[in-house]
Amino acid sequence: MARIYKRIFSGENFFLIKCSGEGDFWFNSYGGIIQIDVEDGYVVDTGHIVAFTEGLEYQISTVGGYKSLFFSGEGLVCKFSGKGKIWIQTRK
Repeated sequence: MARIYKRIFSGENFFLIKCSGEGDFWFNSYGGIIQIDVEDGYVVDTGHIVAFTEGLEYQISTVGGYKSLFFSGEGLVCKFSGKGKIWIQTRK
């Protein structure tokens, strides 16, 4: 059930693409990109996630209750745990 929740209700067309190998990797976003080093945990709005490194675990959850989730389209966050890097965009 958790996987279905992550795929359907993760907001803003959230999807994952796994990339591996050697060499440069280019990606873009809407707005500036900020790199964040995660040591213990980090919480970010699902609409701001651009990329993250392997080894980080994540969990999608609501903030502000179900009313804000269903009526405003807001209220979903991604809670990361572990060690790694996250790249977020400054605009949604």
